[in-house]
Formats: sequence, structure tokens, C-alpha cells
Amino acid sequence: MTTVPTESGQRTKGEISAVIAMAIPGVLMHSSRALMDVADYVLVKWLNSPDAQAAILPAQMMLWCYMVLPMGVVSMVNTFAAQSLGRKEYRECSAYAWQTILPAVLFGLLAVGIAPALPWLIGRVGHAPAVRAMELAYARIAVLTVFPTIASTGLAAFFTGIHKPWVATWSVVEANILNVLISMVLMFGYFGVEPMGIAGAAWGTFIALCYRTLRLVAALLTHSIDEQFDSRRTWRPSWSRLKGLVRVGTPYGLLWLCDCVVWTIFVTVLIGRMFGTADLIATNTAWQYMRLSFLPTIGFGQALTALVGKSIGAGYPQRAIRETRLTIVLTLCYMGLLSFVYGLAGGWLVSFFSSDPIVLKIGADIMICVAAFQLFDALGITYMAALRGAGDTAIPAAVLFVGNWTIIIGGGWLAAIWFPELGSLGPWIAASGLIAIAGGFLWWRWNSRTWMRINIFDRTGVAHLDAQKTL
Repeated sequence: MTTVPTESGQRTKGEISAVIAMAIPGVLMHSSRALMDVADYVLVKWLNSPDAQAAILPAQMMLWCYMVLPMGVVSMVNTFAAQSLGRKEYRECSAYAWQTILPAVLFGLLAVGIAPALPWLIGRVGHAPAVRAMELAYARIAVLTVFPTIASTGLAAFFTGIHKPWVATWSVVEANILNVLISMVLMFGYFGVEPMGIAGAAWGTFIALCYRTLRLVAALLTHSIDEQFDSRRTWRPSWSRLKGLVRVGTPYGLLWLCDCVVWTIFVTVLIGRMFGTADLIATNTAWQYMRLSFLPTIGFGQALTALVGKSIGAGYPQRAIRETRLTIVLTLCYMGLLSFVYGLAGGWLVSFFSSDPIVLKIGADIMICVAAFQLFDALGITYMAALRGAGDTAIPAAVLFVGNWTIIIGGGWLAAIWFPELGSLGPWIAASGLIAIAGGFLWWRWNSRTWMRINIFDRTGVAHLDAQKTL
């Protein structure tokens, strides 16, 4: 007896293929970015300087605190491009891509202008003098990465939004390789170059990011992209489109800013200042493994944002629901596997970066916390990405903003004061609680279906976005 595939079965199979086809390059792209950070950390370890090893993550996080707001705004190009693609308004896709350049230029110039304040800012953190010197050496160069970081974020979001994620993926893989090669030469003084130490890592990242930005601009101007999206004629600034990006993207950017500031305070103050260099190295090491879990999951999320955006733009919200369901299964499987590995072999993993017995003990305990919240982190990242594809950013951002400050900072500080015998594990337990609560809230928010009533374009006469088609 021959079984004829049902329309529903064919549809589900096609959607699984679409999710995987979008997710694979997204995961590779964000895994490569994670490997870039991990590579810098490994190279710094080879300097045989515990001060440099303690300094690199706080210096990076302070810089991210400055960049994440505009990055969050321009990353919404993914949503606008995807929904425009679904509406078959192809010229709009490239027009939104070009709007990322102006904020990148403005924030890049401002960063150079405020760079003289870095010694004061780093001095206020209160780390050991040798660690502060390393942080300053890195940060003085790293401020130059602001422009290419913001610009490449927005341009990569365009290619993800139009369902051509491999363009952005190859750009970051190539930049990752370039970063390692240049950083090694500059840090250790190969080929007759004067060794620059930790500053060489910052220069390597800057050059690699500049390459990536130029690579993405060149891809945007190619004949094939121009033929479909008219990309060579949509480069002019458009205040209406920029206003749309700011309106929808600012809540998400503020959430990124909140996350970055909160985790920077967590690492530099609650861990680094209150507990010392050994705890800071252990936390920095755990963070490298966290990157290997949450950055690929963000890759799944960015693919989901594009899929959900296209489905909603085409008027098929039920398809967006199914795409989200499929993606959450993938992310839970991935982070569930890492949870098992981190819980079982956390201490052994930490030993790759340090042989100090104090660091190993602290790091093993922290890795237990990291293992505990992996599944909740998968829920939070995935459902936030789905909500972003629908343009539902304001309420989730507000709730998570309050939770970050009250639970991670407030709860972490109280844990450090009330339970000093736990050491730096106390603040980590508080952070694990926030991640669990955030995952549950975002699951509820998506399933409340509030996002179905949102129109990100906010134009009169646009009715087809509200049509609840069935597919």
C-alpha cells in the first residue's frame, strides 16, 4: 500500500528544511565570532601574564557597554529586511541596510573623542594596578573597533534578513582567521615586528573587523544583489527608515545595553573587586565556555528572526509559530548537551586555561552554575529572537531590564554580603536565577500571541500585515 504524503506533512518537512538551512550558517557565523574571542583569550594566556588574562574580558565588556545600544538598533535591519522580503518590497530591504552606516560613523567618532577618559574610567573599577594597566593598553586600541563593529552588525543583519546568511557567515569566518594571524604577529613579534603584548590582540581585532565591513559592503554592491534589491541606488540616508529602526530597535538596544552593563558590573565589581584576581580569572574562563554555548544559539535566533519576519510580512503568523517551535527543539538539544558536558567535566575544561589550584576549584564550581542555566538560556534567546522578528521588543526589554538590575546586581551583591563563605559562587547563583526567570517569561510572552497585533512599519493603508492567513 502506497502512502501519499499529506499537505501538512510536506509543509512541516519544508519548514524543517528552511529552519536548518537558515540556522547552519547562523550557527557557524556566531561560533566563529565566539572562537575569535576564545582565540584572543588563548593568545593572551600564552603571554604568561595572569594580569593580562584577568584584564582582557573586563576591557572587552566595558567597550561593549558603549557599542551595544547602536548595535541593537541596527540589528533590527534583520526584521525590517525580512518583513520587506515577505511583502515583496525588495528595494526596501537594501534601503534599510544602508541606514546602518550613519549610526556607525557617529558612534565611532564619538568613541575616539571620549577615549582620553579611559584611564579615569578603568581606574574607577578598582582592580589591581597591574590589571588596570593591561585593561588600559587593550581598551585604547579597542575603541577604534566601534565603527566597523556597528557597521558590520547592520550589514550582516541585512543578508540574514533576505535569507542569504552565507554571505555574512563567510565574512566572519574570514575575519576570524585574519584576526588570529595578525594578533599572533603583533602580540609576539613575529617577522621582525616589535612585540605589542595584549595591545596586539586589540589591533588584530580592529583590522579583522575593518576587513569584514569592507567585505559586506562589496557584497551589497554586487550585480546579483543590486539586480534584485536595487542596492546601488538606495544608499542615501532616509530619516523615515532610520526613525523606524530607532523606534523598534531602541528597546532591544537598551536591553543589550542593560545586559552588557549588568554583566560588566557583575564581572568587574561583584567578582573582580569583591573577590580578587583568582576569582576573576575563573569567571573569565567560564565566560569563554558560555560564549561557545550562547553565541551559536544566538545564531539560531538570528535565523529565526529572519524566518519569523518573512512569515509575518507575508501574512502567515501560524507559519512563524511552527518555525519557532522547530527552532526551540534544536536549541534545547544543543544547550542541553553542553549542560551535560559542563556539569560533568567543568573542572577539567577550566584546566585548559589555568593550572592554579585555587582558580581550578573556583572555576569548577562556577561551571556547575553554567550547566544549570543552559536550558533556560536556550528558551530565553530563542523566544526573544522570535519576538524580535515580530517587532515585539518594548515589553520584553522592560521586564528583563528590571530583572537584570534587581536579581543579578541586587541579588548578586546580597549573596556576596550575606553568604561570603560561598565566595564568587554566590553572585553566580543569583545570575542563574535571573536566566531561569527570563526564559520562563519570554516563553509566556511568545505564547500570549500579543505580537500578532504589531505592525512595525506603522503606515496608513497597510492592511495585509494584519490578515491572518493560514499556511
